Amino acid sequence: MRVSYSELKQEFKRVLLARGVVEETAEACAEMFADTTQAGAYSHGVNRFPRFIQQLEKGDIDPTAKATKVLSLGAIEQWDAHQAIGNLTAKEMMDRAMALADQHGIGVVALKNANHWMRGGGYGWQAAEKGYIGVCWTNSIAVMPPWGAKECRIGTNPLIIAIPSNPITMVDMSCSMYSYGMLEVNRLAGRQTFVDAGFDDDGNLTKDPATIERNKRLLPMGYWKGSGLSIVLDMIATLLSNGLSVAEVTEEKDDEYCVSQVFIAIEIDCLIDGKTKDEKLEKIMDYVKTAERADPNVEVRLPGHEFTTILADNRENGIPVDDSVWAKLKSL
Repeated sequence: MRVSYSELKQEFKRVLLARGVVEETAEACAEMFADTTQAGAYSHGVNRFPRFIQQLEKGDIDPTAKATKVLSLGAIEQWDAHQAIGNLTAKEMMDRAMALADQHGIGVVALKNANHWMRGGGYGWQAAEKGYIGVCWTNSIAVMPPWGAKECRIGTNPLIIAIPSNPITMVDMSCSMYSYGMLEVNRLAGRQTFVDAGFDDDGNLTKDPATIERNKRLLPMGYWKGSGLSIVLDMIATLLSNGLSVAEVTEEKDDEYCVSQVFIAIEIDCLIDGKTKDEKLEKIMDYVKTAERADPNVEVRLPGHEFTTILADNRENGIPVDDSVWAKLKSL
């Protein structure tokens, strides 16, 4: 089914207000969930919202909390989220990174005690829309086995890199082949994943999302490379924020909260003039897109460019929402 943006946002806001969230906060949070869903990131928009409400009701998320600055060192700052609403805090932190970049050419904000930021790509996009290179990542609870193991000891630790090209070019990737959110999207659609996404109970590679959701044997992106990337991203976020690592979140908390995050903005206008920047980016994109196709009917893909098409379609025709997800939202 498809629903309008306003109807979806209204439902999010209704649920938030019913949980005692104040009007201004409920409006801002509902807007971000609606924007995320309309942009095509369903797994971290409407599909994730019931999980968000569950954590809100448990007290893992404090809707009254505001992030505060802990330490300032020129272009680098440490902040404490105090378990505030994750997507609102992340947006604020990327704004702060851009403000620092205006002063220093680069801004780095490290955040501790944060909640799940929902669609990480939104914050990279936020920077790129304003002409900055945006980089951000977060650690998580341990939900993936490191390479060579069966037991979950590392996070999916999504990494986002966004470039202010036209259209915006952005990598928004979990350190696993598929995030749990995308496994859910595939399961709800009744389909297998496009490539192997994890291991079955016998240790064989599988494309069955339901099996991997159950046994949590996600396949790291690039096998050992994704495993290694997850570990070093966790280390950097932990050190820069002086916050909790994947190990500490997993061992000390009963769910995924109090995670550590990093937001980086780079001001490129001071390094290269606008005309030259645009020409160089266009050259890169054209060079990639004009490569001989493996399948004549399938265009060469540039990361993030599909979101422009998805957003336009969802604005014109309404936002697709799985029937069971919509029923769950209406029942909250």
